[in-house]
Amino acid sequence: MTRPQPHAFGPAPFGARLARSLPITIPALVTLLVVLVGHDRRALWRDEYATWWAASLTTDQLELLLSKVDAVFAPFYLFTRAWVALFGDGLTSLRLPSALAMAAAAGLIGALGRRLFSPGAGLVAGLLFALLPAVSRYGEEARPYAFALAFAVAGALALLRALEQPERWRRWVPYALIVAAIGWSHLVALTVLAAYAVAVLGAVGLHSAALRNWVLATAAGGLPVLPLLWLGKRQTGQIGWIGDRGEESIREFITSIFGSLWVGLAVLGLALLSVRLAEPRRRFLLAWALLPPAAVLALTPVINMMLSRYLLFTVPAWVLLAACTLREASARVAALTPAARAAAARAVSPVPPTTAARRAVAGPRSAKAILGGEAAETGARRSTARRALAGDGPAWAVSLGALAVLALVGLPGQVEARTLPAGNQADLRTAAEIMRPRLLPGDAIAYGGESHGGPRTFRRGMTFELRDLDGPKDVFVSVRGQDRGSFEAVECADPAECAKGVTRIWLVTSAPDRDLFAAMPVARAELLRDEFTTVFAQRTQGVAVALLVREQPPASQP
Repeated sequence: MTRPQPHAFGPAPFGARLARSLPITIPALVTLLVVLVGHDRRALWRDEYATWWAASLTTDQLELLLSKVDAVFAPFYLFTRAWVALFGDGLTSLRLPSALAMAAAAGLIGALGRRLFSPGAGLVAGLLFALLPAVSRYGEEARPYAFALAFAVAGALALLRALEQPERWRRWVPYALIVAAIGWSHLVALTVLAAYAVAVLGAVGLHSAALRNWVLATAAGGLPVLPLLWLGKRQTGQIGWIGDRGEESIREFITSIFGSLWVGLAVLGLALLSVRLAEPRRRFLLAWALLPPAAVLALTPVINMMLSRYLLFTVPAWVLLAACTLREASARVAALTPAARAAAARAVSPVPPTTAARRAVAGPRSAKAILGGEAAETGARRSTARRALAGDGPAWAVSLGALAVLALVGLPGQVEARTLPAGNQADLRTAAEIMRPRLLPGDAIAYGGESHGGPRTFRRGMTFELRDLDGPKDVFVSVRGQDRGSFEAVECADPAECAKGVTRIWLVTSAPDRDLFAAMPVARAELLRDEFTTVFAQRTQGVAVALLVREQPPASQP
C-alpha cells in the first residue's frame, strides 16, 4: 500500500475551521460582554480591598505582609501588583483580569466540549457557562477564583492532548506548567487532580508508560506549589472564620456556586441526566464535579475549606454534562419536524472519498478515542462534524430557546451579582461619596464598630475610595498597616494626644445610630463625646458616616 504523503491534502475547508473556532470564540466573547456590562455598579468588597491593599505595597511591605497572612495568594498579589503598575488601580482595571480569565475559561470549556463530544456540545456548554450569574459575580471580582477555574479547564485540555501521544515527554510540559498555575491560583483547586487521575486511568489503565508520565508531570508541576503549601499550613488560622456547614447549607452552596438556586438546580438536573458511568468521558466529568468537594469535605475535621467560591472550578464539569443532555434533548425534540428528518437523511450520506482518505492517515488519537467515547462511531457520522453547527437548525432552535429560558430565570441572580455592594458588606463607596463634597483641608477620619469587618476593613476600604485625595488624616493611627506588614494598623494609646489640634473628624462606623461611639476604646469614645459635637450623620448599607466638630473654647477677654 502506498503511504499517503504528509501534505497530500490541503488545509481544512473554511466550514470545518469555522465549526472548530465558533465553540471557542462565541462563548468567550459573550462571557466577556456579560461580565463587563454593569460590573462597576457593585462596589469593591472586603476581599477586593485586600487585593488592592496588597498590590499597593512596596516590595518590602508585601514581603512582610505575606510572611504573616495570605501567603497562598502571593502569586496573585504579585500579578496584580504588576498589572496595577501598568494599567492603574481603578475599579475596572482591578477587575479586568478576572473578566478576561472568565472569558478565557468559557472559550476553553467550548474547546473541551468540542474535543470530548462535538462542536455543538462545546458551543452550548460555553454559552451556558456565560449565562450563569456566578460567572458574572466572580468574573467582576478582583480575586483569583476566575483564574483557578480557567486553569482547571486548561489543565483538562492539556491532559487530553498529552494522552494523544503519551510517550512523548514534550506533550506533558504544558500540562505540568498548568498544574503549577492551578496551585498558584488557589490551593483548593489542586483537588481537580483527582479528576485528572480518573481520566488517565480510564484512558490507559494502571500499568502503562502514560500513567508513569502523568505521575511525573503532575509531580513536576506540583513542586513549585510546595512553598505555598508550607506557608499556607502556618497561616491556617486566617480561614478559621469558616463555620461548620450543615444540611441547610446545601441550598446556600448551590445558590452561591451557580449564582441562582433555580439555575443551579436546572444545571444539576440536566447534568445528572447525562451521567453514564460506563462511558469514561462522562465519568471523568462527574469525577471533576464531585471529587473536589468530597476531598474538601473529608479534610473538614483537620481544616475547614468548604466554601463555595473555593470550589468554583467544578462548575465547568457540571456545565459540560448539562450541555450534553441539552443537545441530546434538543435533537430528539427537533427530530419531530420534517426538516430535521430530511437533515438526518443527509447526515447518513456516504463519506466523501477525500475525507475517508484523510482519515486513513495514522495520527494522534482523538479525545473521544482516548476516553473510550463512541469507539464504534461510523465514518459517516464523523463526516458530519461541520454540520453540527450550521445544518441542524431545528435542534439549535430548541437549544438556544432553552438557554434563553435559563437566562431569564437567572436574571435576578445577574442583578444581584451587580448589587451595591456584594453580599452582606458595608457600602464604603457610598460612604466615601457622602464625605467627598463635604471634606475640608485638615479634616481627619476615624473608624469604629465591630460588624462588617469594623475598622480593619473600613480603613483599607476608605483608603481606596479616597485614594485620589490628599487626606483626610487617619487621626488615631500610630503605625500604618502598610508599614508593619499587616491589614491592620496600630492605633494610638493616647487618643487625646493624637487628636490635638484636630477640629473636624469624620467617623466611619458600623455602630448603631443610637450610639455611634459603641464598640470603640473607652478613652477614644469619651474624647469624642466630650470634646466633639455631631453636626452631620448619614447611614448607608452597613455603615454610618458622621461629622464631628470640636467645640472651640470661648476667646479670652483682654
